[in-house]
Amino acid sequence: MRGLSTAVVAMILIIVTLSAMLGVFALYSFYFSNTDYTISLQSYLVGLSKVIQVQISTLAFYGISPSYKYFNVSYLIWVSSPTKTVTLVVFNATPTPPSLLSYTLPQGNIESGLFKSKPQGYIGSKSFTINSDVYMPTGDLLGVINAEAYNISSNTTYVLSSIMKPNNVIVIWILYYYQGKWYRLAWTYSAPVNQGLGVYVLMNSGTYNSSNPTNAKPPHYLASQKGMMFGFWFKMLNTQVSSIIANFSFTTVSKNNVDVIVYTKNGGLYVNISEPTVSPTPYTFTILQNLNQGEWYFLNISLGSQVGNVVTIYSDNQKLLNSISINNLQLTSKNGYNVSVKFGSSLATTVISQAFFASLHSKSNPTQGGLTLFYDVSKTVLMNGYYYNNTNDLKQIISVANNKLYDIVYWNFVWPYSNPPPNIPGILWYWSTGGGYPQLYTIYIYPVGQNTYAIE
Repeated sequence: MRGLSTAVVAMILIIVTLSAMLGVFALYSFYFSNTDYTISLQSYLVGLSKVIQVQISTLAFYGISPSYKYFNVSYLIWVSSPTKTVTLVVFNATPTPPSLLSYTLPQGNIESGLFKSKPQGYIGSKSFTINSDVYMPTGDLLGVINAEAYNISSNTTYVLSSIMKPNNVIVIWILYYYQGKWYRLAWTYSAPVNQGLGVYVLMNSGTYNSSNPTNAKPPHYLASQKGMMFGFWFKMLNTQVSSIIANFSFTTVSKNNVDVIVYTKNGGLYVNISEPTVSPTPYTFTILQNLNQGEWYFLNISLGSQVGNVVTIYSDNQKLLNSISINNLQLTSKNGYNVSVKFGSSLATTVISQAFFASLHSKSNPTQGGLTLFYDVSKTVLMNGYYYNNTNDLKQIISVANNKLYDIVYWNFVWPYSNPPPNIPGILWYWSTGGGYPQLYTIYIYPVGQNTYAIE
């Protein structure tokens, strides 16, 4: 066979060389085009993450549950993003250094909810489940999550509520779904326990008088031939200083005054009940020998022929600490319209979170009548705890009473925001037959003088 000519060999070498160069160029172009795409994607996501803004309001405190192992918090949350919508994942976690908390993954949390304000009230936002890989804006895999999520609109305010365990923090992720993958653009957290609950609790009140407002036409508030009861949650800030905790004064139809004063002295808790026009000697007795500073107590005083004259005190976990019956106290025929109440002391020794007063009208059937409802008032305030707002629960009791209770007065002195108002009213529900048949009325009683508060 004749050998190939030099020209043909040269042509073959040129073709092989060109083919190799084209292949290398194709690989080069493919690699760098993907690299450019990845860089472009990262630049876009990182750019988004840099302009995401998250604002969270100060804590709003909802209340401690009866178990005292959980408490409810609420925030206003606002997210600004150049995208129309983003996705929110909220979960509770044990506090860790922020550098580690950044890598903490949600564990199927369902303790939080997101709400949006509508004309008809707050409406729950619809959630969905994300079960997927989540990446950082740089493309690094953050982890696999299975969690509830919410699509929210940018530049819109939402209400975030969560059930917290002690020493937990709330972690908030801002996610964005882009080209088939989930990316976490931003995250933040709130530590309500570490920052303090941020609630204000009454330290000293003005005087509340049931004769105000004057347009109310209630029945007798004081009806000791049936039964009356008042109580409150309190905590001692200083047990070494003697001071008044509460002063209840009743003016009867016969112009006789009955004063009930709860006070501390030498670290103990005392109750003084006096009828100046009947007996010059007040009834004074010790309810507790020693008060523990910083602990919550619930005091309940019942007076009247159908309920007995009994004073009881409970610890913060509803344990009965002491009960005293006053057999020689003659308050069986006192009736009146005027109740005057003052809580706390200017000495800043006590905080009082809530209080109540109830008056029995009809004992009726002991299992279904007024007496059961009468005791349900005290039981509700006790069992719900010292921070829980009992307004709805007590309104339900008086609503079904149908004139078996004269009235319920309720004070809630826990203010969950900054700068509590100088006057927080008590709410009074009462039954009256002014229209010929029993009707339930609601009025508010404002104090004469200003209230002062301590931060709890």
